[in-house]
Amino acid sequence: MAYTQNNPLSRNSSPLLANGKGCAKSEGGKGCVVQQGGKWVILNNKKGGVWRDGFSSKEEADKVLAAYHANS
Repeated sequence: MAYTQNNPLSRNSSPLLANGKGCAKSEGGKGCVVQQGGKWVILNNKKGGVWRDGFSSKEEADKVLAAYHANS
């Protein structure tokens, strides 16, 4: 059995990561497209929280995020 630490101060359990803040791969995060409740959502990297939601696939969410970055 693997040992896991349940430390509320560890980076993996940070409320900031759970809310999306700092999720961008370019900033060392795991990515801002995640699955929540059976649907895919895009997290807000700067402010936290969900930026866009309701995607049926990761590819659909990735496409919207790529379009946003191409136009900003």
